[in-house]
Amino acid sequence: MRTSPLLSGLALLGAGLLVRRWQPDLLTLPDDEDDARGHDRGIRRAARKSRDGLAGALPGNLTGSIARSLMIMGAGLILVRALDELVEDEDRLF
Repeated sequence: MRTSPLLSGLALLGAGLLVRRWQPDLLTLPDDEDDARGHDRGIRRAARKSRDGLAGALPGNLTGSIARSLMIMGAGLILVRALDELVEDEDRLF
């Protein structure tokens, strides 16, 4: 089972690439509507400002973040496994 981390890394990397190509509309954030600004007060205004601040920090389509995370995890696992081959047997992690 020495190749299972390598295969898992390749699977994560492939899944990240697949998710990056497929960006469903379900995970696309809606466009901001400017006509509601200034007309709300109190709790609704605080909720709108919080929503706008959070939406500004998120990417336009959340699958981009998911895909990037999967690709980083896969590449990291492959790199750790490749470097592990260079380490002596008693110091090996995987």
